[in-house]
Amino acid sequence: MPGWAQFTTVRLTGIVSDPSGAVVAGATITIQDPGTGYTQTTRSTSAGQYLFPGLPVGTYQITVSMTGYTQYVQKGIVLSVGQAATQSVQLQVGMVAQQVVVTANSTLVTTDSATVGQLIDQKEISDLPLNGRDVQQLVFLAPRTTNVTANYCAANCEGGVFPSEQYAKVNGGGANGVNYLLDGVDANDTYINTNVPFPNPDAIQEFNLITGNMSANYGNAIGGVERRHKIGNG
Repeated sequence: MPGWAQFTTVRLTGIVSDPSGAVVAGATITIQDPGTGYTQTTRSTSAGQYLFPGLPVGTYQITVSMTGYTQYVQKGIVLSVGQAATQSVQLQVGMVAQQVVVTANSTLVTTDSATVGQLIDQKEISDLPLNGRDVQQLVFLAPRTTNVTANYCAANCEGGVFPSEQYAKVNGGGANGVNYLLDGVDANDTYINTNVPFPNPDAIQEFNLITGNMSANYGNAIGGVERRHKIGNG
């Protein structure tokens, strides 16, 4: 199952090239979240590749500069929790003082991760009905996820202590096979391996339920990993 979003769980990479398709080494790539002012800068390698391995969730602007080419600016790059996205850039020959600005929202392609998951964004969290406002119930929106909580007595006889704990089977896995994370921190009742209480829906920005080909980072997960991201942490 999905794991709660971590503080820096977004990965962005790409190739910088010229109009002929040849890679451009040494280009300066800056990524910024205009809403928070968060900024990182790197340079493209000899293979033209750049990498931002750990970014907070957010909407970004990327700027690419290189002597002999016009500056490239791409706005509206939306990065969601747990995403490994690719945004390649083709520079145009010209003066650095000139700019090529792309303002439309960018559709990113994930090419370096085979992870399968279901993203639940803030609008869905806010708009969908929740019994008791327990946001972890939205896990069951993901395909091949079954609520089997009624089959167990949890806090009453298994040692659990939280009434909002739930049992979920993912892809036919065991009911105790979900690893819950909140901003990268373990959010499991370690006695029965279910979720501990999460913040109310107003405090959750989004979450991602990873159901297949998950990273070895999630060693506690058999069925899946649930990653949640709190508002204000990125």
